[in-house]
Amino acid sequence: MRGFGIGIECLVAGMAGMAMAAVVLAIRSWAPLRAPRGGSLRFSSRLPGWLRRMPVPGAVSRLLDRPDLGDALRRAALPLDRQQFIAAQWLAMLGAGAGVALVVCLRPLDPLSGLGCVLLLFAGVVGPKAWLNLRVQQRQQEITLALPDLLDRLAFGLQAGLAFDVVLRRVSPSISGPLGEELRRAIRGLDLGWRRDQAMRDLAHGSGSQEVRNFVAAVHQAEVLGTPLAEALRVQNELLRAARRRRAQEASRRLPVIILFPLVFFFLPALFIVYLAPPVLHFFLLR
Repeated sequence: MRGFGIGIECLVAGMAGMAMAAVVLAIRSWAPLRAPRGGSLRFSSRLPGWLRRMPVPGAVSRLLDRPDLGDALRRAALPLDRQQFIAAQWLAMLGAGAGVALVVCLRPLDPLSGLGCVLLLFAGVVGPKAWLNLRVQQRQQEITLALPDLLDRLAFGLQAGLAFDVVLRRVSPSISGPLGEELRRAIRGLDLGWRRDQAMRDLAHGSGSQEVRNFVAAVHQAEVLGTPLAEALRVQNELLRAARRRRAQEASRRLPVIILFPLVFFFLPALFIVYLAPPVLHFFLLR
């Protein structure tokens, strides 16, 4: 049994050592990026070039690639393309392998170290994808929360007699966060000669929010049918605020269930210790 454990340690150490060697070769294959004269490049500006130059095996690239990866990167507002993000995933996997090699070399193979190696490998394989999905969800939530304020301002501008494109250009600088970034991207598309419906579709696609899709559909319907857009935006704004209140009420109803775990496992045991420990100790010490 001891020989079997030593064999497993050697196998894991060898695989992780190969991973470390692959990391070293990948770093050496990166050509240095020259900074502009009189300045220096930041790490965030160097990273895409490094990831593009990193060699990724074809089988790993086909395994990590997925059809919706480009849309997810677009909705997460990451300055990376599919190839660069796959290279980042491959680098995380190699880093996890190097971490496993370090754990195996520093301590013997026991249940604790084995669990740490498994968690490290799991984080290296699943971590980048989970982080990307979490970033997309957070960005969509921020866009959904900021949309009612945008609809209010657009409705005010339309009721004042301004055209939709003019109101959109005047309102976009005052909108911050991801929604403001998507609005300014749509306006840049209009400046480049895009049609309004094309810019609005790009706005809905980039945000990934169902509420923004409904807003774009309302704008398109008002343009086709000739109905007043300000009134449609008012109605949609009321629906959005009602949905926000409903989500807040649902979250408040879930609060007692969420607080039950810390109450039972942390607060009540401390109370039991404070109130029951002195009489119990007194009873046993005076017997």
